[in-house]
Amino acid sequence: MDSQGILEIFGKEIISGSPREENIWTKRCYAFPTSSKPMSKRAKMEPMIKTYDIPSEERTSNTTDFFVDDINNINSVGLLEIVKTDGSIDGCTASVIRTNNGNIAITAAHCIFDYYLQTWNTNLYFFPGYNNNVPGRVGKVYAYKSFIWGDFRQDATRFDYGFIKFYYPEGRKLQDDTGAFDYDLVIPQGNVPTTVFGYPHDNSGGFVNCTKDGQHLCQWQRDSFDFPSTLPNYEWYRGINVDVGYGSSGGPWLRNYDPNTNAGNVMGISHGILYEPYPDTSTASWAWHQDDFTNLLKYAENSQ
Repeated sequence: MDSQGILEIFGKEIISGSPREENIWTKRCYAFPTSSKPMSKRAKMEPMIKTYDIPSEERTSNTTDFFVDDINNINSVGLLEIVKTDGSIDGCTASVIRTNNGNIAITAAHCIFDYYLQTWNTNLYFFPGYNNNVPGRVGKVYAYKSFIWGDFRQDATRFDYGFIKFYYPEGRKLQDDTGAFDYDLVIPQGNVPTTVFGYPHDNSGGFVNCTKDGQHLCQWQRDSFDFPSTLPNYEWYRGINVDVGYGSSGGPWLRNYDPNTNAGNVMGISHGILYEPYPDTSTASWAWHQDDFTNLLKYAENSQ
C-alpha cells in the first residue's frame, strides 16, 4: 500500500480502431483508504468545477445532424474517452440522465479528476451509443464542464461520482437525441434487481458473453446489495458480485431497467473494488445522499 493508503490495480492494452487509434489505456481500481473518517465528522462540502476550453468552431464539429426519432436503443450509455495531462488516453463509461438542461451525463469522479496526480484530466469526449467499434448516432460529444465534490480529492473512495455538461448544437438537447435515464435520490436498500453497463477492456472483469476489448458495451443483470454491517463504513456503499473490469468505471447501475424502451433509474455507478476487508470479487458504488446528489446536479444545471 502506498502513502495514501490506497491499493492500485493497473491494466494496460493497445487498442486499434475508431475512436481510439493506437492508444495505450490504463485503469485504476481504488481501494479502501486507512484515513477515512466518519461522515458526521466531515466539513461542509464544496463543489469542484472544471471548464474545458474547446475552440468554438470545434465544439460540435464531430456531432452528427442525426435526430433520433426512435430511442429504443442504448444510446443513453456511452464510451467516455479521457485525455490525461501527459496526453495519454484512458477510458470510462458514462450515461445521459434526464435533466432540465438536457446535456448532462453521470460518471465516476475518478474518470474526471486524477486522484493520484491531484489534477483534472485535460479533456473528455463522449460517444453515446458506441458499440462494436462503431460510434452511436450522435457521434462524438465534447465536454464543456465537469462537477465533482471536493471531498473526493482527499479520499478516492468517497463521493466517487460526478456530472459532465456537454457542448451541443444550439436548439437541441443531447437527451432528446439519445434518450436518458431517470435517477434515484434515495438509494434503495436490501437486494435490488440491477442492470449494469460498461466497456471493459484488456479482457478484464467478469462480464460474460461479451467481448472485453473496450470496443463493446457489456451488460450484467443480478441483484445489488448492502454490504455487511461488520465492514468499515459499510453504509457508504452498495455492491454487486462481479468485477466490472477496467473501462467500466462510471457505468450506470439501473433499477427497473426496461430493455424494450431502455428506460430505468440510475441508482449507482461503478467505482471499483474496495480494499480488504471488502471482498475482492465485488464492485462497489458510492451510495449518495439525496441532498448531496441534488446540490451537485444543481451546480451542473445552473453553471453557465
